[in-house]
Amino acid sequence: MTNFNSLTERGKIQRYRRVLTQALVEYPIKVQAIRFISNTSKPVFRVHTGAGSYAAKFHNPAEHTLAQMASELCFLDYVSSHSDMRIEIPLANSRGDFITELQSTWLPATAHVALCSWVPGVALKSYISASAYRHLGRCAAMLHKASASFRPGQTFSILTNNKVFYWDKETVLTKQDRKLLPRQRQDLFCQGARVAQRAITEVWKSGQPRVIHNDLHPCNLKVQRGKLSMYDFEDITWGFPQQDIGTAMFHVCSRSDYPDLLCAFQEGYRKVLSWPLESDRQLDHFVIARVLMFANYVLNFDLDPSKFLPQYESMLEILLNGKAS
Repeated sequence: MTNFNSLTERGKIQRYRRVLTQALVEYPIKVQAIRFISNTSKPVFRVHTGAGSYAAKFHNPAEHTLAQMASELCFLDYVSSHSDMRIEIPLANSRGDFITELQSTWLPATAHVALCSWVPGVALKSYISASAYRHLGRCAAMLHKASASFRPGQTFSILTNNKVFYWDKETVLTKQDRKLLPRQRQDLFCQGARVAQRAITEVWKSGQPRVIHNDLHPCNLKVQRGKLSMYDFEDITWGFPQQDIGTAMFHVCSRSDYPDLLCAFQEGYRKVLSWPLESDRQLDHFVIARVLMFANYVLNFDLDPSKFLPQYESMLEILLNGKAS
């Protein structure tokens, strides 16, 4: 058998499909078809059945630990049963587990697969408008309301979002690379980090953290018949609603209609919960935290930093000067 790492991308996907077919025997569904969706961060397939469709996701240890994957599914199960939100709902296998472990000669390591209900619709990025962000604000508040009563067990394990660089090693403030990080740019990043960390530290003193989505962007929400559905919860962290809102606004803060989108988001949020932010300036500080996290990410993983770092520098200049709102 050909070594897995020697296969083409198509060959690797075929191997994953074979293993998924074996894993699906463990579920109370009648499979009609399996379609490959993506392999961006992990292999994802759509499983068609007579009673609906499911997203089948393989665990990727390079992105998240297995405990984080299990915690994500635990949280999804809780939110789906304690709110009216339209989200992906995990499906347990015949043993009552949300994760199916499978050893196969087709893959170089043990596979871990999870099934969640397929979220229908078109990505929100194609329908960005005040109306859509009003719905998004309401969805965010519904999630925050549900997570406030979530009390996980001792095995629940996710990252703690209590600092700017909570996910990967900080390099963007200290790396000596004057081509990517000229002194003026790095000084601006350092200034932004001080402002953002103060905001994070203050909000963490205000009460008990809760589970937040932590990746609320237009690609992780779908629109169908005027209603929003939320998915891709793999980046959930312990945090505060203010941080979640900062993440959501990061993706649109450079748009000319940002004030309208923010106003609409606030209106939607207030239909469910009180607005948690003291001012638009405070929100800017949480948006800055997200800018810096991405700047650090593209630098650490060499994801075209020469293109993105200047963009993040421009965003920081605007946010630090209070011109985004």
